[in-house]
Amino acid sequence: MKRILLTTSPNAFLYRGGGEQEILLLNEFLNASGVMSDIYGPTSRSLSAYDHVIHFSMQDGSELLVDALTGAGRHLILWPNLWFVNPPYPQHLERLARLLARFDAVIFKSQAEEAHFARYLSLEGKQVIHLAPLISPRFLRKQVSKVFQDSYGLDRYAIWPGIIEPQKNQLAAVEAFRDLDINLVISGAVRDTGYAERCREAAGGNVTFVPVMPFGSELHLSALAHSSLFVELALDFPGTSALEAAVMGCRLLLSQTDWTREMLDGQCVQVDPNDVAQIRAGALEALGQVTSSEMKFHPQSMSEAVAPLLRCLEAQG
Repeated sequence: MKRILLTTSPNAFLYRGGGEQEILLLNEFLNASGVMSDIYGPTSRSLSAYDHVIHFSMQDGSELLVDALTGAGRHLILWPNLWFVNPPYPQHLERLARLLARFDAVIFKSQAEEAHFARYLSLEGKQVIHLAPLISPRFLRKQVSKVFQDSYGLDRYAIWPGIIEPQKNQLAAVEAFRDLDINLVISGAVRDTGYAERCREAAGGNVTFVPVMPFGSELHLSALAHSSLFVELALDFPGTSALEAAVMGCRLLLSQTDWTREMLDGQCVQVDPNDVAQIRAGALEALGQVTSSEMKFHPQSMSEAVAPLLRCLEAQG
């Protein structure tokens, strides 16, 4: 049986976002597929118990942990989650290149992500592993209660779940929805308190901020299933949360990006996330659409989703 340790930067779980949820999902998918997988921490085993290590993100602070893993001679795989909103400084790229040099393989979940990564960092000599985004089976439920509507007294609403920070761009949606005849609900942990306060100050009476919903909980599923519109206007790219909403049949208003076109073209309204007027017009367009059962993105079973990764590990012996 293959033994895999999942690691990340030391400060990752101080503010849990989509990247941190991916670690938990991959751990769940691997263990369901006959692999022994643990997330590094007090309950994980000693490093000698593992054959492979998958490290999430290239955030500052990763070096200390990755250096220790490199010295132990383990097969190292990088799950980079790297997307630049602004062109990086040369010194930043130099640091990332040094970190990348320690890894044997790199995982990408879309062609757009790989192309963006390769624009700044060389993949020469690295094995590239292509995985589909991991979608929890919980989002395949067909019958979901109205607990979210009942809990917050909402009827017709747009929902945006996710961590609140400038890169995610909630302020643009707050400004765009101010004059619309629909509630906008934002639910997420706050990574930038100053930015979150700016969002609250700019909000009209139709914008509601609610606490973080436990991932895949009845409350989370209910918020998606009974929404009139799912919104995600990040300056990087929407990501797995948009795919989860698509699987549940939501109307989608998303940032116009290469990732969006690859994954959900024809199944969403795409707008410039920096253009408030375009966001407002896009929201009205999306609200007027009839939802379709035809999906461009089809979630895979747990074993299918991680099969390319497991084949790579088997090849390593």
